[in-house]
Amino acid sequence: MKKSIEPTAICEFSAMRRPMTLQEAICEAERCLLCEDAPCSKGCPAGTDPGRFIRQIKFRNFKGAARTIRNNNILGSTCAHVCPTDKTCARACSAKGLTTPIDIAGLQRFAIAYGRENGLKPLEAPSVDGQAVAVIGAGPAGLACAAELARQGHKVTVFEKDPVPGGVPRWNIPDFRLPVEEVAADCAQLADLGVEIRCGFTVDTPEKVNEIMDKFTAVVVATGLNEAFALPLFDGAPNVFDYIAWLRRAKTDRERFASDVAGKRVAIIGGGSVAMDAAVTARALGAARVTLVSLEHLGELPADLEEIELGHLMDVVFRDGAMITGVEKYEGGHIVALTGTEIEWIEPGKFVPANARPVLHTQFSLATDFVVLAIGTRPVFAHLFSALPTWDKKCFAPAGEDRPWSAAGKLFAVGDVVNRGTMAVQAVGEGKKTAQAVHAFIAGGAK
Repeated sequence: MKKSIEPTAICEFSAMRRPMTLQEAICEAERCLLCEDAPCSKGCPAGTDPGRFIRQIKFRNFKGAARTIRNNNILGSTCAHVCPTDKTCARACSAKGLTTPIDIAGLQRFAIAYGRENGLKPLEAPSVDGQAVAVIGAGPAGLACAAELARQGHKVTVFEKDPVPGGVPRWNIPDFRLPVEEVAADCAQLADLGVEIRCGFTVDTPEKVNEIMDKFTAVVVATGLNEAFALPLFDGAPNVFDYIAWLRRAKTDRERFASDVAGKRVAIIGGGSVAMDAAVTARALGAARVTLVSLEHLGELPADLEEIELGHLMDVVFRDGAMITGVEKYEGGHIVALTGTEIEWIEPGKFVPANARPVLHTQFSLATDFVVLAIGTRPVFAHLFSALPTWDKKCFAPAGEDRPWSAAGKLFAVGDVVNRGTMAVQAVGEGKKTAQAVHAFIAGGAK
């Protein structure tokens, strides 16, 4: 855990990382070995090119560093706050062979803030001489795709069901990890490029699908995973939330939500990133005790290391290697306790419920006032496109150079709806790649 992260900031839902000063940024960039073929740049899924912007900071070209980030990654600020760099650019950093990896995310946040505060010119909308393209969904993949298409000269319209764009980063990631103003600043750059974002527009009927397919030369589906999985065990209980509702209420109705949660016991079911966000958010709202129940054991949790460390920092109780087997209710259907048992894996390394086997004589009971389910999500409206003549099952396959784009005609898909959930920085990279494929489709005589 970086020592700049303080529990007080998390409890206040303010940015948990202290920004680098100018001198700190220079000192950090001075550690860069200036690798000729920068492995950190190769390790960035979004193509942000950290090797270049760190070099620019090292040689005091701070505005140039900000420009490099923005030109390569339209969601540069968002990614700088939430990208697990230990899995991407910093993992490849050559400096770690001597001391520790360069704090690439910290330098990225510094450069973006410097550019914003020192008159970096806004992006300019190119002349529109291309075709009309629709992007459905204003999350990282959709926004990155839209920005790249606009740069290619296409007239891009983004349709978004929420009142403001940003997708999961805007609505599901807590403000202490990702300040909402940073997402807003990234999204504002789309307008500079001439992209129209129509918020409050849900593509949820065949009629709306057909209307969009008829009106636009190409359509990109980037609707993400927007419905949380539920468990029949908890059906109808009024004190059970899915993580989407839990995290969104913390953003939109925090004061009243905190009054409901303060002093209460909260059980989080799940072990991934969203489970950790839900758990830490519960503690930040004032919950007296937060217990995270996961099938995975502590060393197996799919959440990122920093997210797990935040949980420890905020005194989340980890009930790892366990499954919930029953509930206790009182009048009105409220759940007052969960019953469970410890588990072991039948087949080592296969972390799925079907592979979990209860351990005899390890049953437990967990008193609770709220239950939050964080066991995964699925797409809701993407299936509406499957009835179209242009549909091909390969359309919703992971983006890649070997993807048969032409097989799906004018219909493309990208982001979590394709890969079932990934890092924002990877979604940005795939959005850019998808835009290039759309452009090639149009340039080749779109039909």
